Amino acid sequence: MTIISSFVRAMVARNDPPSSLNLRAADEFQEKIVRKTLITALVAGAAVYALPASAQNVNSAVPSASMTIQTNIPGYCSALAAQGPNDVVDLGSLTGATGQLVDNFGQNAVKTLASDYYCNAPSKVKIEVEPLKSTDVSTVSDSSSFTNRVDYTALVNWGNEALEVASTEPTGFKEFDVGQATIGEMKLTLSDPRVDGAHNLRPVAGEYAGKVTLTISLN
Repeated sequence: MTIISSFVRAMVARNDPPSSLNLRAADEFQEKIVRKTLITALVAGAAVYALPASAQNVNSAVPSASMTIQTNIPGYCSALAAQGPNDVVDLGSLTGATGQLVDNFGQNAVKTLASDYYCNAPSKVKIEVEPLKSTDVSTVSDSSSFTNRVDYTALVNWGNEALEVASTEPTGFKEFDVGQATIGEMKLTLSDPRVDGAHNLRPVAGEYAGKVTLTISLN
């Protein structure tokens, strides 16, 4: 208030009213006007400093940026357990009490290859099946009564896919396209042992060996 009063007196001194006016009244009148002007200016200045920075800079731009990001997922198929030369599936005896071929393999006809096998993209499954052949008798002299070959059917189940091929197929293999990413248990089922039914041939005694090869690749 001391600063305001000094400022008022200075302004009054520079603007003395005519001697015909009441000097005291004029002095009070001008002091009120100056005081009101100064108070208004101080309040306005304080209001400006009280505003947040965002309000004081209404037109300032907010920095922003956008961009496109990308990546890729390569195709992949999980690994099957390696099958070594000593990994032999024993199917049991192929003949019954009379020496005739049985209708089903005696044991180990179902083999689980993987519990959760998967490919994350379309894939191709190739099944190659070789018939069971005698490893002891390469040639049968009485081919009208006996045989050294037993055919069968191999079925691969993978998730919802059922892929079947017989050892009598002319090409010896089949390929199946799986058109989408697939996951699930993969197992091999061997069934329907058979010989040339037209002659009702009997298998010669001895050891028999065949082979099933399963190859899976990305399309």
